[in-house]
Amino acid sequence: MKKHVYLPGKTPGFSLAVLFVFLMAHANVSAGKATTNPADMSSSYEKWRSVGEFAAGTALEMIEVQDRSRGNMERNLVVLSNAGYADVGEESTEASLDGLSEKTGASRGRNTLIEIHSAPWAPLWFAFYDKASGRCAYLEVDPSETGKIGAGGKTSHALFKIKASERIDARYLFEHPAEYKTKFENKIFGGNEFRIVTIANAVAEGAPACAVRAFEFHDHYCPGVTSGILMAEYLRKHFPAQKGGYFVHSVQPWCKEDALLVLLNATPGKRSYAVSYPSEEDMKRIAPEAKNASTIVYRQKDGTKNWEGIVLAFEWAETQCPQSGNMVVDKLCADLWYLENMDKPENFVKVVKAFDLPQGVAPSDWARPGKDPLAMLGMVE
Repeated sequence: MKKHVYLPGKTPGFSLAVLFVFLMAHANVSAGKATTNPADMSSSYEKWRSVGEFAAGTALEMIEVQDRSRGNMERNLVVLSNAGYADVGEESTEASLDGLSEKTGASRGRNTLIEIHSAPWAPLWFAFYDKASGRCAYLEVDPSETGKIGAGGKTSHALFKIKASERIDARYLFEHPAEYKTKFENKIFGGNEFRIVTIANAVAEGAPACAVRAFEFHDHYCPGVTSGILMAEYLRKHFPAQKGGYFVHSVQPWCKEDALLVLLNATPGKRSYAVSYPSEEDMKRIAPEAKNASTIVYRQKDGTKNWEGIVLAFEWAETQCPQSGNMVVDKLCADLWYLENMDKPENFVKVVKAFDLPQGVAPSDWARPGKDPLAMLGMVE
């Protein structure tokens, strides 16, 4: 029988934990991966927090905010950034969000610190919209300058390769569409004009937090993502999920998918979201009464393992928005129209068909390759 030797005064679990940590550290060093130094983590945090603070201070000067009391800024400022998603070199920029919040009072709880989804290789940017004046300051970081940030976060305006300040409140844009068409085409906000203009104005108009989460993930606000928000609201009111949640199968995908993923917590990774991309020939075969069918949503029946579903269509409204030739301004008009009607999903979301799946059949069975759920529901000619 083998004897087990323990460190004096320590429990067996402690010894194993120490051994595990030692072996993992040794493995990392052997593989050429340096272990994380807590001091380095602290230094990186302070560096990027200071970038957020510096950006906020610079922006307040650019948009000439006179009253910088915390209460005034909390009421009037909407701050947008892709910090935390965009990396600079191999460094996370997430700490910038704390700097933004500390300087301006914008926060998640107030629905005024908006985190815009982006690729990690996208440029890091900040936008500050002042509801009182309608002005927006845009700052985009030059990654080649970030290595020059000194001790204590000292930096200079060379940190920003783009600095711009413009009035972007909806009323002003609607009055000057031609002027801003040229400015937007010249990428005054580094190519982020559409996402900043639409989201900032929607938040200023009181967009609910759930809608803002969809805007953030989709990275802009457009009528397409609005249709998904309205579908999600319709389901919550008229087809509430039971214990197992929803299974969603999109048979005509568009921007709505991003809203449904976020607001229904149904995702491919959870095996609860499927998407089919129909061809032109597929669309021609759909029965006339089902032409607008776009999304099938399933839920389990109360107290059973059997599934029921509804086929949904979205009916676009006549918003009466003018066609000015400025895509950003025209879509903003439609966005704000839908925002005013977001509490009336029944006006836009229609049930094409309700049905029960056969006993023992799961929604994923109808989402497999070669399966056509619309055909199985008799909706294809």
